Amino acid sequence: MKQFSSVLAFGDSNVAGCELGDLSQVMMDNYFQCKITMEEMDEYWKKFAFPQIVADKLNIPCYNYSLSGGSNDRSLRLLTTAIQQHPNSLVLFGYTSTDRTEFYYPEHGSFYGIDKDNFLQVGMQWQHGIQAFTKMTHPINSLFIDKFLYPYNNLDQIIYIVNALCKVNNARVINLPLFHETISTLDNVFDFEGHGNYMTWGVNNNFKLTIRHHFKQDAHNRLAELIIKQLLS
Repeated sequence: MKQFSSVLAFGDSNVAGCELGDLSQVMMDNYFQCKITMEEMDEYWKKFAFPQIVADKLNIPCYNYSLSGGSNDRSLRLLTTAIQQHPNSLVLFGYTSTDRTEFYYPEHGSFYGIDKDNFLQVGMQWQHGIQAFTKMTHPINSLFIDKFLYPYNNLDQIIYIVNALCKVNNARVINLPLFHETISTLDNVFDFEGHGNYMTWGVNNNFKLTIRHHFKQDAHNRLAELIIKQLLS
């Protein structure tokens, strides 16, 4: 197996390990009370998520750039810099729903989905309380959904770009479809034991779910094992 310098992970709450760990509710309460940022909250449970488990098994550092509610656009933006800073890495790139996007929004205030670079994540993830932390009260998300959001599946194009960036920077990528949207290419795409994506795999394996419909620790442990197994094959 190739020796990697680090693990780089990208994606949404599923890659961040949302709601993992004994203090997950405390972290959420602190976030809702604006005591910590979303990224600070995510940093807590990333320690328990599958990218960190893979990195620990490989005895290398893990840099997890995922964000709860994050979009593929955000992941791709961050990959372009991270892959240059950390060449020869194992890249675990999680693909979330294509109804999400981001834009630069340097306004003061507490907004769900804002990151430290002042990019705001918008999309359907903030419209359904069962999957999001809560419904975004800022009107900008409703405006995006009502006026600008049209269904368009660009996952094949994003995978092509991710594969090219990783090849140029001597990195190995494993593309991880998180939801049910169709992907035509099979180039470096993880098949989740024939289930095609993370959510279908988790449901069909009867992994337990948290209150906000994230898979619990047993799913992350199992996925890490499968990734290591693929690296060894």
